[in-house]
Amino acid sequence: MTQPTNPDWWPSRQLQRHPIQTVLACGRRLNPPLFSHVVNFPRLEIPLHGLYRNQIESGGEIANVVLRPGMALLAAPNCWNLPEWQPGLELLSIFFGRTQLGISLVSARSKNYPQLASQKYSLPRPISGPVPHLLIALAELLAEDVASPALTDLVRALVCCVENLLRQPVTRHGSRAQSLLEEIRVFLQSHYQYEITRDSVADQFGITPNHLSRLFQSHGRMTFSNYLTHVRIDRAKHLLRNYNLKLDDIAARCGYHDTPYFWHVFKKMTKTTPMAYRLKNRRAGPALKAPEDTGEPA
Repeated sequence: MTQPTNPDWWPSRQLQRHPIQTVLACGRRLNPPLFSHVVNFPRLEIPLHGLYRNQIESGGEIANVVLRPGMALLAAPNCWNLPEWQPGLELLSIFFGRTQLGISLVSARSKNYPQLASQKYSLPRPISGPVPHLLIALAELLAEDVASPALTDLVRALVCCVENLLRQPVTRHGSRAQSLLEEIRVFLQSHYQYEITRDSVADQFGITPNHLSRLFQSHGRMTFSNYLTHVRIDRAKHLLRNYNLKLDDIAARCGYHDTPYFWHVFKKMTKTTPMAYRLKNRRAGPALKAPEDTGEPA
């Protein structure tokens, strides 16, 4: 079935009024702070109104940056940024997931948790055309770790291609329910570090909690709770492999505020303890400082 898209919410006027002139790139050399945004796929954040204050890692140091309309923040997979949500901020976020491309307008109604606006869209991530090539070019440019004016040109081209994709008829091979499920999965992959529940996620998408459960049961391979746990433990594995964070810190960064509970969930899913996993799988490179944790929960 082919359906025309009608992205009236796409911020064309704002992007034309303030074309992207400056792109800041996030790094991943330092430990990601608590509640920082870090996912395993590329993402792009563009402020449309207000100020977007962030901490990012740049050149091996923590940098406090302020983005305004006309600027963009680019994060390669597993790079992090710590945003400060201030009232009046409106942000265009584009997530390039493994199978889905997620777009949302996020408005900060408070300094704490950002409220996802009703304008959101998800479509299959293209496997051909300019988007995959632009993402590869951006990844290679960031890997060079050298400032280049080409970064801004590539990001502008990427945003233009995303808009073109939205305005093209989309052939949907699945149902609306399957598309909604993919949108929810992208949301969970992006917000796993927060204290989210089935009820809060259902409210974000304007459906009932029972409807949310049925989506996962009918169109997914696991329940909502199991999928969220899978995402969180997957991120915990990444932190254990790449950073010398204490177990309490890793648990908190993955949405668990009870470390013993996190320890039991991790062992149940992986058949090993977090510290045993770290010792076996930590990345090659400079030796990590000997962890203070014993491998057992407090």
